[in-house]
Amino acid sequence: MVGLKKRKPEWLSTLLHSKFFDSCIDHRGLRKNEKNMFCIDCNLCFCKHCITSSTHCNLHRCLQICKYVYHDVVRVQDIQKYLDSSQIQTYKINGEKAVHLNSRPQLKEFAKTSKPKAGASCEACERHIQDLPNRFCSIACKMSSNAVIEQQSQEIFTKLDKLSSENDSSEVIQEWVSTTLLRRRKLLHKRKGIPIRAPLS
Repeated sequence: MVGLKKRKPEWLSTLLHSKFFDSCIDHRGLRKNEKNMFCIDCNLCFCKHCITSSTHCNLHRCLQICKYVYHDVVRVQDIQKYLDSSQIQTYKINGEKAVHLNSRPQLKEFAKTSKPKAGASCEACERHIQDLPNRFCSIACKMSSNAVIEQQSQEIFTKLDKLSSENDSSEVIQEWVSTTLLRRRKLLHKRKGIPIRAPLS
């Protein structure tokens, strides 16, 4: 299984921004021609007829996109082969677990007036999460959080290099690293809201 990379792969970005279930232009005359398939190797979406008609290679790595309450989801057993989907809220579709591709819109008025529920909130969009220890409501939210972590890590090493080049003592550097990492660790364990980048100076 390939783990979730720090940098979002191109196919994942396309997957999250694709519009599924539109009619396939190449098979407009056939029934069930909605584009609900995605090829990781070709980085595009297509319909099931594209495979059977040899328009698309059936040896490529493909994902089937489904609908859950009018939103796009993918089965965990399918996406887990290519992406780490752990800590993402799952839902049952025909007895199989699935995860949302993108965060679902949530009305601010509803969020303010709704009663508190058991569980936690997505660390990226603050949407309610039913099952702990999940931290995200969708693949896109997890990728967004990973991007923040990567940026914070880069800033730590940049500051560390600067301290070293200025000939600071090893004690000063060690103290700064320990303080900064502790601050980052606290941010990562927050259950609500988007992690906030602390000043490095």
